[in-house]
This record gives sequence, C-alpha cells and structure tokens, in this order.
Amino acid sequence: MTTAFAPVTLRAGRLTLRPIDAGDVDAYLTAVDDEVRRWMPWSEDFTREKAVRWCTEEASGDLSRALNLAIVPPETGRLEGAVGIGRADWDTGAAETGYWLGPAARGRGHATEAVRAVARHAFGLGLTRIELLAAVGNVASQRVAERAGFTREGVLPEARPLPGGKMADMVRFRLLKGEL
Repeated sequence: MTTAFAPVTLRAGRLTLRPIDAGDVDAYLTAVDDEVRRWMPWSEDFTREKAVRWCTEEASGDLSRALNLAIVPPETGRLEGAVGIGRADWDTGAAETGYWLGPAARGRGHATEAVRAVARHAFGLGLTRIELLAAVGNVASQRVAERAGFTREGVLPEARPLPGGKMADMVRFRLLKGEL
C-alpha cells in the first residue's frame, strides 16, 4: 500500500483536477463567496494573504495525509473550487474527502465528478474507505455525496465548527472501494 499521496493531475469527466499553485490566487479569491463562507471555517476572515499562503504552501503540504486539487472546468481553464482527500490513515485504509465550489461552477455536476475522481484515485493507492461530512443544513453538499455514490451513515452531533465557531451537527457518508 502507498503511504503518501503524490502531486497528480486527474481527469474527471469534463474537468481537470490539478495541483493548486500560486497562479490560482486571484481565482481562489473570486470563488470564495458568501455560500462558501457560510459552511467553511477556513474562509472566515479570508484575505489575499491567506489565499496566497494556501495556494503556495498549505495546499501542497503534508502529502502523507492529504491531497488538494483545483477543480478546473474547460470553459474557464481557471480554478473554480477545490477537492481533496484528507485525514488519510494508511494503516486502516480510511480517509476523508472534502470539496467546495465557487458560484460559477455550482449546479453543473462538477463537485460530483470531482469527488468520484479523487475517491477512485485514493482507492487506486490502497485506501478502502472514504468518508464525507456535510453540515446538516448544507443540503447541496449532501446531494453531492448521494450523487457521487456515498451512503449516509448517520448524524454526528456537534462534530465540526462552522464559521464563527458554532459547532454543527454533521451528516456522515461513506464510500467503500467496491462501491464506486
């Protein structure tokens, strides 16, 4: 089994999923709108400085536990969101996926395509279980999980913070290697 991710570019239907880099800063700033800020605690107090740090350092950080990729539709050729695999535990074969999309990419199946592609990639590296957490109120994210083939397992009370620090109940979904 692999014990780390490597930088990779994936094809996901109509999309390219590629490493995030310094050239993505402006697109990243544009894509992080009020809807992203509603659900993603990292988007709180979002500044250009934070965007530069994410695109140049953090997104390509510890590849033993996480892989972050830009979601790039062919129509724009620009980052319109991100998808990744994180919290990888190579001993148990489990990891978590996460994603977000800016307004230009929503409602077009991009998140579903991207999540399926990174799950397929992770399974190819030896992981066997991918989990996905979505806030109870984030119905759009839950629909992505379902369309991507994930199974709802239950609700975890006060499992993750929302912007502002309030803890949110999260719906846990899972996808097993043989289910993709």
